Amino acid sequence: MNLERRAFLAGLGLLVAAPVLAHPGPHPHPHRRRVRRRVRRRVRRRRIRRRAAWRVLGGRRLLIVPLAVAVGWELLVDDRVVVVREVHPQHVVVVHSDGKTEKIDVAKEDTPENAAELEGSEYEEEVEEEVEGDE
Repeated sequence: MNLERRAFLAGLGLLVAAPVLAHPGPHPHPHRRRVRRRVRRRVRRRRIRRRAAWRVLGGRRLLIVPLAVAVGWELLVDDRVVVVREVHPQHVVVVHSDGKTEKIDVAKEDTPENAAELEGSEYEEEVEEEVEGDE
């Protein structure tokens, strides 16, 4: 091969390789990649507490609770606090502070008395969330 031909091929190789060498690639730092991962952490929350009152309707003694009563709520019944474990159309299952469960017949109705939100007790809950970070 003559010298001119080698120089020509070497120059052609640089022309082809130059854009590839100049391109930074998909990431500016290929050794650090952004990844999404799930982490679990503890969160302090406060329960919703509402007042509940007894009323006789149709010859039955029923507990009047808010329409939006849900599992985990605290109800103040006869100056004691119970936690709602299950909600059904005609009754709720509550847990007393000593661990005893009780089924109470209810009527769901919003009243001025049970609409006021009281300060509930604190509890810890473990939540799972996605975070972005470097690998």
